[in-house]
Amino acid sequence: MTIREYDVHNLDCANCSAKIEREIANLAEVSQVNLDFMNRRLIVQYENPAENVLDRLNQIASGIEPGVKIAAAGSDHEHKRSNYVWFIYAGLLIWLLNTLLPLGQVLFISLSFVAYLLVSGRVLHGAYQEVTSKQLMAEHFLMSIASIGAMYLGEYTEAIAVMALYELGQFLESKAMASSRKAVSSLVSLKPEKAHVKDAGGLKDLKLSQVNPSDIILVYPGERIPLDGRILKGESTLDTSSVSGESEPLLVEPGAEIFAGCLNQSGLLEIEVLKSEGESMVARIMAMIDNASARKSSQERFITRFARIYTPVVVGLAVLVFLIPVIMGFPADVWFKRALVFLIVSCPCALVISIPLTYYIGIGLAARKGIIFKGSVFLDSLRQIKSIVFDKTGTITTGKLSLTQLLPTAGTNEEELKEALWLCEYSSNHPFALAVKSALSFEFDHALLKDHKEYPGKGIKLSYAGKVYLAGNLEFIGSYGIDAHLDTSSVSAVHVAVDSRYLGAATFSDEIKDNMAESLAKLRSFGVEKLYMLSGDRKAKAENVAQELNLDGYKAELLPAEKLHALEEIMAEHIGLVAYSGDGMNDAPVLARADIGIAMGAIGAQASIESADIVLLNDKPEQLVQAFELSRRTNNTVWQNIILALGIKIIVMVLGVTGISGLWEAIIADVGVTLLVIFNSLRMIRNK
Repeated sequence: MTIREYDVHNLDCANCSAKIEREIANLAEVSQVNLDFMNRRLIVQYENPAENVLDRLNQIASGIEPGVKIAAAGSDHEHKRSNYVWFIYAGLLIWLLNTLLPLGQVLFISLSFVAYLLVSGRVLHGAYQEVTSKQLMAEHFLMSIASIGAMYLGEYTEAIAVMALYELGQFLESKAMASSRKAVSSLVSLKPEKAHVKDAGGLKDLKLSQVNPSDIILVYPGERIPLDGRILKGESTLDTSSVSGESEPLLVEPGAEIFAGCLNQSGLLEIEVLKSEGESMVARIMAMIDNASARKSSQERFITRFARIYTPVVVGLAVLVFLIPVIMGFPADVWFKRALVFLIVSCPCALVISIPLTYYIGIGLAARKGIIFKGSVFLDSLRQIKSIVFDKTGTITTGKLSLTQLLPTAGTNEEELKEALWLCEYSSNHPFALAVKSALSFEFDHALLKDHKEYPGKGIKLSYAGKVYLAGNLEFIGSYGIDAHLDTSSVSAVHVAVDSRYLGAATFSDEIKDNMAESLAKLRSFGVEKLYMLSGDRKAKAENVAQELNLDGYKAELLPAEKLHALEEIMAEHIGLVAYSGDGMNDAPVLARADIGIAMGAIGAQASIESADIVLLNDKPEQLVQAFELSRRTNNTVWQNIILALGIKIIVMVLGVTGISGLWEAIIADVGVTLLVIFNSLRMIRNK
């Protein structure tokens, strides 16, 4: 299996893009293909790629839309600017003079033909290529038939105007699409082009691709962090909003790990690079945004299939509009002209553009807010969620535990309990361990360490300096025959024993995140019917959280493997899509099993980036509400565009049959509706 990426140049027709994708998919050696019209990128998965496969791809593409060029990704391509516009200007000038000057009929007709050929030459050439490649339902061919029909009827002005307006529409559409790409790319433009690298020879500016891990770089106030790294010298505040959507400045100091894309606001920072350009947080975010087009929503898949039916149906209606009245004895020239209106509005480009463009903008807007949708299918499906299951620690609560109380047993010195607890947690990264290491400090001699085992969801067993240490929950301590008699059922606690002697317990606190209750209430107003919580904590503590947030249910004291079974039970009980929201560290199987997996985690969480369908790059519940709002708003815009595109075309066809609208109105409607849906989608960026 081989996957190759290509850049696609000079592709301006969304409907042609769908045709090219479909024809490439029919190749015997191709197992999967995705042509991203918005980003002009082609991804092909081959079973066994042929040697001349690129030539075959270009043959298919140019046969469907003349001038399209497919090249290997990243290769240089010289874009040649077309000078054909001067022929169009010349044709329009001849047409204008022909209209204003008193010329004889023969000269008038001759100059009209010259003007028509100059204005429509590019379209006629495209029509010829479409005919030779058997693309009889293609846009250039149908436009050519309509305009030639108008010339045949002696409607020279309308024929020339139709072609001129079509060329103008193509130009405006291309500019509007370029504006869309520029607007979205500016939303996710997160890093500079170069870094200030410090070495023995001084300071020099290098491209990011030339900077290696362990290199030292300087970042001045007002500059963006170019690469992921660790601060060696300097203190500053960072604006992380462009990466995580978090507006509150982040204070950083030596030892802190920081990520590319953040804005250095105040101090000079000396940073050790930890990851290369391609492995940085920004690179992963951009890759997810770029690859999102491969996971298409149901509306995108439907409209692609619909476009294949729409054009033949409208062309068939055009034939009927002409034949039926003529058979009934009505004038052929009148109904032939009315039938030509159908040919002009038969292009489905407005429909094909409207949906992927809207999702493209929606995904870009989400990225600007620190919300990563890994496909338009998830952006669309999120609004349909009926139940959400939350992990507790790190998702509903802050996940930042603090050591609140030490409970030594009678006859146990508090310092002995502290040291035993610290030794057990020293080599762990569990939230309890992080809280202990933040509050306590002792000496750890690795030479005295004989054995260390961590049992997920249970506890830790440590052999150190000839003693056996245990730290964990009541069941874990009890499994070694130790009577842990302190009652800590209402709090989070770690019980400690040394050489089978119970020393006592340490309790921890973990607060519910700010605005969590308000955010859950908003989710219910969006149509989410059930809210559940899964937790590994004690039942009493989980019950307190569930009651405080008015959740519909909860399950506590779950091991990581048991969460998956609990989620499946909830999914089996309820109709509708079920989402799971977790911190992405130990919830990967559950995130993958849910209809939609939502990772709520800090911007450095590797597991959340990889395992979830939607990634929220800061820990605030407001981001989940924003994700739902974007999903609903994007869907509304999609349906607005579909109704606009189909509605206007149907109105023009009806008016064409009645003789109210002619070729002028048809071409304006065809071009205008395409521009209309583009600008309607762009409103999502302008209307914050």
